[in-house]
Amino acid sequence: MEFLNKFGGLNSVYPPTKYLTFGPWIYLVPQYKPKNVLILGYAGGTVAGLIRLLYGDILITGVDIETCENLYNIEFIKANAREFVKSCKQYDCVIVDLFLNTVDETMCDFVLNEEFVRDVNKIANYAIVNTLNNPDMTVWNRFIFVGMNQPAKITNKIYYYRTAEIPGLLP
Repeated sequence: MEFLNKFGGLNSVYPPTKYLTFGPWIYLVPQYKPKNVLILGYAGGTVAGLIRLLYGDILITGVDIETCENLYNIEFIKANAREFVKSCKQYDCVIVDLFLNTVDETMCDFVLNEEFVRDVNKIANYAIVNTLNNPDMTVWNRFIFVGMNQPAKITNKIYYYRTAEIPGLLP
């Protein structure tokens, strides 16, 4: 099953292994077993499904401005991600996967906003940020840069940052 946006773009797939290496989803899975995860931009939940496959029954909270189907037994919150991070609890890992539902799948502009990044920095030990079209990630420098992946044949770049030492994660 594929979850398409209103313009026919592929947002998510079920089962989550359908296009394992031909989309960005596997690169959004934390490189260590987190205590809990916040997914900003939940959509169809492909990333949550992959986290479940790899790490089992950890607490996953998904936030999306649209109502989403809960296929992976997560805590789903229908909310604006920009507002949610201002007052939410602490998470071991925060995944930022925020795009407008448009023809060109534009990133939400606030992902590169100083206030948003400061709010994520307050709540996350580790952050994974899905981007498009080579954005200037300078604003994310308040985190410690861990690395970057670019899935083959797509324009996404996924950045990895930390604020704390993560046991088992290479520096």
